[in-house]
Amino acid sequence: MQAEPVKTKAVVVRAVPYKESDMIVTLVSVDLGRITATARGCLKPKAKLRYAAEPFNFGEYVLNGRNDRYVITECAQIESFSAITSDIERYYAGFAVLDALGQMCREPDATAFMHALSCLGELAYGKDKSVDYVMTEYLKGIMSYNGTPLDFAHCNVCKCDLEDDAFFSEKDGIVCKHCRAVTDIKIERAYRAYINGENPDLPHELRGQANILLANLVYSMLGVKINTRYFTE
Repeated sequence: MQAEPVKTKAVVVRAVPYKESDMIVTLVSVDLGRITATARGCLKPKAKLRYAAEPFNFGEYVLNGRNDRYVITECAQIESFSAITSDIERYYAGFAVLDALGQMCREPDATAFMHALSCLGELAYGKDKSVDYVMTEYLKGIMSYNGTPLDFAHCNVCKCDLEDDAFFSEKDGIVCKHCRAVTDIKIERAYRAYINGENPDLPHELRGQANILLANLVYSMLGVKINTRYFTE
C-alpha cells in the first residue's frame, strides 16, 4: 500500500549529485527534523524542480515515500535567499548556518529552525548589518535558546564587571582571571568586548577570530561543530 504524500515546510541544507540527473537532498523540516529525499531529474536543463534541490531554498515540499526514503514531487517556494549567493562572504556564512541547522535538527526543533531562517534573511537582505555581526548574534543565539547563555560582561562566579581578559569554564561559564582554572579557555579582552557589544568597530579579521571562538564554545557546550570556513576566508 502506497503511503500518503507528506507535506512539510523545509530548508535545503545540502545537495549532492546522484546518478546522471538526480540530486540527493538533505532537508531540515520544521516538523520532521532532518530528512533525506531524492530530486529526480533535477539536473536536466529544463527540470521544473531544479530550484527545489538548491541549498538555501525554503519551501513547502510534497514528498512521497517513508522511513527517510522520500522523493520530492512538488515544492512551492517560499524564499530562495538567492541574494546570499551574490556575495562570497555571505555565501560562506550562509553555509555555516546550514551546517549548524543540519546538526541541531536531527529531530524537530522549531526554535533552531526559525533562528536559522532569521539569520539567512539577515544575510540575504540585511545590508546595513555586517556579516560578522549577523554571525556573532547567530552563534550567541544558539547558546541562549539551548539554555546555555553566556554573560560576557560579568564573571559568573564572583559577579565582578569584566574589563580585561576573560576565561571560559565548562563548569562555570565566563569567569574573570581571579576565578579561572588552569584549563579554562582564554578570551582576550578585545574579543570579549566585541562579543558583548562594547567594541563593534573591531577590524574584520579580529571579528572573524571572535566568531571562531564563539563557534568553538558552541562545540564545547552543545557538541555542534560548525564549519568555520567563512571565518577564515
